Parts: sequence; C-alpha cells; structure tokens
Amino acid sequence: MRGRSQICNVKDNRIRITCPRCGKKKYVAIVSDIRKKTIRCVCGMSTLCTLNHRRYPRESTCGKALIIMENGTECPVYLCDISLVGIGFIIPHQYLHAVSTRQEISIKFRSLAGAMVRRKVRIMSIISNRIGSQILGIGQPHL
Repeated sequence: MRGRSQICNVKDNRIRITCPRCGKKKYVAIVSDIRKKTIRCVCGMSTLCTLNHRRYPRESTCGKALIIMENGTECPVYLCDISLVGIGFIIPHQYLHAVSTRQEISIKFRSLAGAMVRRKVRIMSIISNRIGSQILGIGQPHL
C-alpha cells in the first residue's frame, strides 16, 4: 500500500523512520549520493523519504539584503534561507551576469535581532537566479 512522504535527516549514514500506519520505528542505512528512497514497513505501508544530508539545519527567512562585489558595486538581493555555514538568496535577473560560482563577495543584511550584519561569502551554486553561498572565516566546514 502506498503511503505518505516524509523529510528525513541523515545522520551517520542512516535515517530513523516511523511508519504512519502502525507506528513501528526502524533505522535504515543510506548511501550518501541518493536524495529519495522508498521504505516499506512490515505492515505493508510504503513511505517516500526525501533525504536531507545537511550537517547544519537551514532556516527559511525572507528579507532584503545587499551584495557587495570586490570592485564596490552593490546589488540588491532577497534572502531565502540561512544556516550556520551558508546563506541562500535570490538575485534579480539584471544582476546575474555580475556573479559566478567560486566568486567571493560580501553580503549585508539585518539580523532577526535588528543588527546590521556583514559576512564574506563564496558563491557555491547558481540555479536560475537562486544563489547558494558558503560563509567564509568560520572554520571552513565542508558542506
């Protein structure tokens, strides 16, 4: 029988899943390069798991920010999410030509506490106008 879908956090190359029908819990080993896996319980219920391999939780956020290029040019962006090691944002299409992967820029935004924050980041991915960046200077953890 087909079940529901769940988001599962991968820890130590395994996930813990609870069957929505019978409540049985089990651990399942996970290979590091897969993003979705269907798990079948002994009661017959199947659950599609979307696997989250991130080491640090990502918080959704929204707000305006500015990115500052090395030449001093400023571009407005919109924050999407933030974690301990990265910031995701959307850049308007007209400024997309000004950024590239592996480029180091600064981003300036207002924190939830109201303070103005400026961080040096490295652009790690560009998908359409959505940019994922890694915060520099905090021990350089691997993503």
